[in-house]
Amino acid sequence: MSEASPRSRVRRAGLVYLVLLGAGAVGALLTAPHLDDPASVLAALLPTGAGAYLAWSAYRADRIEATAAEDPGAAADRLALAVRRQWEGEARARLGPRPLPVSWTAATVDLTGAPEPDRLSGRDAEIATVFTERLAAPRLLVLGDPGSGKTVLLVRLLLALIDGRRPADPVPVLFPLATADPAADLRGWMERRLVQDHPELGAAAPERYGEVTLARMLLDQRLVLPLFDGFDELPADAGARVLHRLNDELPYGCGMVLSSRPAEYRAALRPRTGVPARLTGTAAVLLRPLDGRDVADHLLADAGGAGTPAARRWDPVTAVLGTDAPVARALTSPLMVSLARTVYNPRPDEGHRRLPDPAGLLRLPTRAAVEHHLLAAFLGAAYRPRTGRPGRWTADRARVALRFLARHMERGLDGAAEVAWWKLHHVVPAALPRALAGALLGATGWLVEGTAMELDHRFAPNPLFPPLWEQRGGLGAVAAGICGGLAGGLAATAVITLLCVAAAGPGVSAELVLSRLGDCGSLALVGMTIAGFAFGARPRLRSPSGRHRWALLTGVSSALCYVLAYGNGAGVASSLLYGLTAAVVGADGVLRDPACPAARLRWRWTPRGVLRGLLGGTLLGSGILLEGLLAGVLAPGDGREYLAPPDPSAAFWAAQQVSAVFAVACLLVHGLRTVPVDLGVSVDVRALLANDRRTLGTCVLTAAVVGALVLGTQGWFATLFGSTRVWGATVAESRLWMYLVGLVPALLVGLAIGIRQAAWSRYTVARCWLALRAGLPLDLMAFLADAHDRGVLRRVGAVHQFRHIELQHHLAGPEAEPRRG
Repeated sequence: MSEASPRSRVRRAGLVYLVLLGAGAVGALLTAPHLDDPASVLAALLPTGAGAYLAWSAYRADRIEATAAEDPGAAADRLALAVRRQWEGEARARLGPRPLPVSWTAATVDLTGAPEPDRLSGRDAEIATVFTERLAAPRLLVLGDPGSGKTVLLVRLLLALIDGRRPADPVPVLFPLATADPAADLRGWMERRLVQDHPELGAAAPERYGEVTLARMLLDQRLVLPLFDGFDELPADAGARVLHRLNDELPYGCGMVLSSRPAEYRAALRPRTGVPARLTGTAAVLLRPLDGRDVADHLLADAGGAGTPAARRWDPVTAVLGTDAPVARALTSPLMVSLARTVYNPRPDEGHRRLPDPAGLLRLPTRAAVEHHLLAAFLGAAYRPRTGRPGRWTADRARVALRFLARHMERGLDGAAEVAWWKLHHVVPAALPRALAGALLGATGWLVEGTAMELDHRFAPNPLFPPLWEQRGGLGAVAAGICGGLAGGLAATAVITLLCVAAAGPGVSAELVLSRLGDCGSLALVGMTIAGFAFGARPRLRSPSGRHRWALLTGVSSALCYVLAYGNGAGVASSLLYGLTAAVVGADGVLRDPACPAARLRWRWTPRGVLRGLLGGTLLGSGILLEGLLAGVLAPGDGREYLAPPDPSAAFWAAQQVSAVFAVACLLVHGLRTVPVDLGVSVDVRALLANDRRTLGTCVLTAAVVGALVLGTQGWFATLFGSTRVWGATVAESRLWMYLVGLVPALLVGLAIGIRQAAWSRYTVARCWLALRAGLPLDLMAFLADAHDRGVLRRVGAVHQFRHIELQHHLAGPEAEPRRG
């Protein structure tokens, strides 16, 4: 039984201390109004700040110490465990109970530049011996025709090297070159692949290794042995450049393995333009065609053994194996043998009478015709009904979905020939997820804000501020601007306006519509500005040519709506201020796509971030103060209160409350960041999706609790120092309910942060879009898992690829036109 480490005990103690301190402070503030001297409570709480800072510093120091203690060898050991888990199951699925024997011989001189000795020849498991004992340097080139078993041989080598690995040895990792950008930095691409498949490697490395990730640290320390698969899948004009990059970034002495077809590798050695390239100090082996006797034994054994009725069906085919017949030449490839076995051999508890006759292969005139026939018949065979397990998808429906995915991978919209559920939003119009998120946040904000105002008015009534549902929802526009930028904010503005019009009923007026458009439009700009202040190392001021002109136009439009609604200048000052700020500060509030799905949240506070959040909240709150101070000029003589009270003191406290809301929003956006799943956990697609979905809920709950406590406490201090009302309710009756009202913006901001950082929200939009437009199943995750079980797809880390690139090319061909819904 293991015991908790000292660092863990310190961390728990610090967290418990902070929780008790917060609970005690809130309890004291709630009790203070019932005492004779409430100010004494504040005086008693002030000295606790030093203890709170000490506890937080101890907690942060322990986290930093734990990170600094990360040893490259320990990270490599965990990576080796994860790689073994990743590929053992895939090897069982690809090799099956009766793996085909694969043999090789030394490659010719024109491919290597020097004659290779016969000791490089071998068969099956000898590949590990060849690599570790028979090479002058750990650098090997594996050449073979399409479907000859190159990837399977690399997987066998990878597992054998991990089994024999010692603590200081590098970890073999399979890198699919088809997903690489030939023009990009090779090591940078390898780092991104490591982080994608093993997300814990995206954490920061110890300071002594520089400001790099754990993945980059392992690469720099030569603790990763790259196995590059699919060199032939690179663009035709990129092969020579990639070879030069391999020589430059993995010089002689750095181990590596590269697989390719011979023709594509020869073309890269002698490019039409540019300097010829050749891998330095690399031995090469050439995979041999399968022996006819081995193929016959494999097919008959899979059919139940020689002499069985299913096996006798193969007699016409086995009679010509080893000859020059088209079917015999086609069945020298492990891929074609595997496809033939799937198409013509029965499964357990399945008769052979309804299956096609293998003798039909003899009537095909060429080898290419045989291969095309097997590729075309494979999907129908893979989706045959299983005994006791009725399939959810027919072969025809699966073919439509798989054709679309194959074409998506061929186009490489996200730069990778793979299916990753968190990247599927690349096929969706870019503005759609933002607009839908904005509409959702707008409707949610209107509902939550109206409900909170109803409850507050019930327990702390204020005749001056009745809970009018037709004037609610502005905070939803702020959240939409944080999450979806201008597109999300405008979508929220439209939804909120429609809901307010519906709540007003037949008595709706033009003033109501225009005022809601002005309110929500300007508050959407506030959300954009909050995201600009909160994200990144520091706020980025746009150059004059790069300013967000649409944001400025939205600010002017909001000001015009106010003018038309009120017939005066109320709202113009704040709208123009928000439009100008959103146009020049930061980005549009949308984070870059995460490298991988989220697993949990962590606090990421920095002194600079806290100061930036306070400054951003103060700047945005000054719009309300400006409206109050200029009330006599903007709306002279009518005595109405518009965006801010005309009294300077009341306007100051109203601005202070709004500033607190915006500052808390800045701090939450800056501090709540996602972290990836643990490296030691087996990579499972459904687990990643579930973790990412739970992250959204955790984000909402965390932000709601923290924001409600901070904003409620801020309201309490405001009443203590002279504010006559808080959130529209009288001071005497609102001290308890100010926490409820403070919960509203915190809840909406937490929802915006969760939607923005969780890949699950984008995946939900993408799968619905693909189901409507491309005919893909709505339960896309289950479909991909089923295709993997049937052998159509293979899993590489947390993503799916087609079982073989030839199958992907066949499905993505011009004749495979997907149906449109």
